[in-house]
Amino acid sequence: ENGSVLSAVTPDMLKEENVQYLYQELGCKTAVGMPFKDVATSDSIFLREVPSSDDAAARTALRRLAEVNMGIVVPAEELEKDPLPNAIALMELTDAIAKDGALPAGAVRLAVTIHGTESEDELKKIRDLDPALVLLRVSDDLSNLHASRRVFEILKAEDIATSVIHHFQTDTAESDELALQMGMKIGSLLSDGAGDGVLVEQIGDSAPFSVDFVRRTSFSLLQGCRMRNTKTEFVSCPSCGRTLFDLQETTAKIQESTGHLPGVTVAVMGCIVNGPGEMADADFGYVGTLPGKIDLYYGKEVVRKSIPEDEAVDGLVELIKEYGMWKDKEEESEEVEAVAA
Repeated sequence: ENGSVLSAVTPDMLKEENVQYLYQELGCKTAVGMPFKDVATSDSIFLREVPSSDDAAARTALRRLAEVNMGIVVPAEELEKDPLPNAIALMELTDAIAKDGALPAGAVRLAVTIHGTESEDELKKIRDLDPALVLLRVSDDLSNLHASRRVFEILKAEDIATSVIHHFQTDTAESDELALQMGMKIGSLLSDGAGDGVLVEQIGDSAPFSVDFVRRTSFSLLQGCRMRNTKTEFVSCPSCGRTLFDLQETTAKIQESTGHLPGVTVAVMGCIVNGPGEMADADFGYVGTLPGKIDLYYGKEVVRKSIPEDEAVDGLVELIKEYGMWKDKEEESEEVEAVAA
């Protein structure tokens, strides 16, 4: 499966003065104030609290997101207080079983939360409930890895194909720590095929990371797990005494020119000795051969030899175009004050 990213959103973000910014944070393209999905747009949003039905601007924003097929996941108890049309009602699995999957007014689908503490019989009930998705948030007193693997083993044995999203809660304020936590707790499972996506929710007194940062980090995790490509993939050697050009500077130039091509892999290799063998399955290769000279590869075949280094990045772009894998960068949407009703 492609892999899904859910973004945690607050009611304040949906206020009239904030909503255009939120659309951008979710990775939407906009036209005359209306959001549209793009290749790296969040698939769904998660709201702990639902905006009041009296807040017309927030409700309109949610309607517009729903109209472009963005799921809106809200705890069922919130929807019981103030219904939201087209919402996905989130319940604890045990509560959903007790209610036989009955939905609050306005909700169109069910989602369930599990914690790894459920019995095998309870997990089997997921088939009968047929939720749109399962959020897996392992209890703090359990090993995330072992509890998750147990859940996936049971679901696989019972042939339950419902999408399972890892619901990861964090209170860290360090971006490197967040990436490390996500890789250890979620990436290790996704890489083994255990799970279909990620929801990162910031908890605690502050939320230091923007929706945009968390979304991008989540998509990077999915790409690293070979689940969903939303940007160009780059492969580079670690650099050594044989490297024939400034690897970091050149890689940065190549990323600037070609980083907007999801599904394309570019290898940047410093020398001819190990470069071709280390390019793995890259679509295109940029390999140093002599001082100031570059060979360009398509797959493992040399197609341009001894190009002057100052012409090689442009040559790589032309090569990508020649093989039909290029697309022009999209211009940022213009801000339009007038918003359609």
